[in-house]
Amino acid sequence: MHLAPSNLIGTWIALGLAFGSFVTVLVARVPGRQGLVSFSQCPTCNHPLAAKDNIPVIGFLILRGKCRYCKAKISLRYPLIELITAICVMMPVLKFDGWWIVLAWVTFIVLGIALAVIDFEHHRLPDRLTVPLFLISLFLLAGDAIANHHLHRLKIALISAIALSFFYLFVNVASRGGMGMGDVKLALSIGLLTGYASMAAVLAASFGAFLLGSVVGIAMLFLGGATRKTAVPFGPFMIIGTFLTPWTTQYVVSILNLGH
Repeated sequence: MHLAPSNLIGTWIALGLAFGSFVTVLVARVPGRQGLVSFSQCPTCNHPLAAKDNIPVIGFLILRGKCRYCKAKISLRYPLIELITAICVMMPVLKFDGWWIVLAWVTFIVLGIALAVIDFEHHRLPDRLTVPLFLISLFLLAGDAIANHHLHRLKIALISAIALSFFYLFVNVASRGGMGMGDVKLALSIGLLTGYASMAAVLAASFGAFLLGSVVGIAMLFLGGATRKTAVPFGPFMIIGTFLTPWTTQYVVSILNLGH
């Protein structure tokens, strides 16, 4: 039986929206090294926001997309991030069994979306998020390994994390910095999470990332939105490629004729 029977779906949707609200805080504050525990405030007039205004999505609708105090427009990205996070969080809830695994994937989704947005906007993956992502993932996967006697899977996951990170480090050196060190650190968490599932999942995550990156890069060149020297953040592709592995791994196994 899956972790989230129908009577818990509403609870998980509400949690997903709350996680999405947390993602918007991370996106707004982590790049500037601001604290995460202070009250939210309007970025235009700096007036502290009321609790009801901070209700995910609903607060935006009640305010009709404008600050209650200065009437400045509120960016549409806030409710969009909240909705996207809530939808993505439902994937592990419906796909996997066991609290440890589900929480590991939820952690990756929440911090991963924040990292993807930050990398897209600032072209960097802060240690303030990549390090906790790895440590929390390791703790949760170790909990599953101990609880379900899967220590062999944890060993493979650790090997995968190191191997994938070294691969990205090699790309970083070979490309002379074209691949950032933030990508190398993010690869640790990706290798750990996907490696705990299977080696095929590690390959699927990597293949997906480079395929998506190539397609978007070619599209940008074709549409005139970039040149060969344009810097394109790779973190978002790594995160999307990993998120898709529960569905893409089987195709990678089939294409490469790998054993189950």
